[in-house]
Amino acid sequence: MSDKVYDLAQLEELGGGDAEFVSMMVMTFLEHTPGQLEELKNAHGSGDLATMGAIAHKIKPNVDMFGISAIVQDIRDLEQMGKNGISNAETAEKLDKVDKELTIAFEQLKQL
Repeated sequence: MSDKVYDLAQLEELGGGDAEFVSMMVMTFLEHTPGQLEELKNAHGSGDLATMGAIAHKIKPNVDMFGISAIVQDIRDLEQMGKNGISNAETAEKLDKVDKELTIAFEQLKQL
């Protein structure tokens, strides 16, 4: 698992090469996003699609900022599915993919 699922280039550019800024952003991401991911899964599991969409909306900027490209479209799709009250096999597949990719990203970022 040497391939990183994230890319910090955008974050490094935003921080102007300030390693401390990047480190702080990574710590904040690791502090908040795992809980948001659990909320996302719980909202879907309980059929609260509006909340699922709202939480996907919260996670979306982090997916972009941390360059987790494999799920950029999936998190947007989950946001829209939630807003539109759509829950089907595709919703579950996208949620599973987001869960897997973010979990890998959390583990990889903890190694920094």
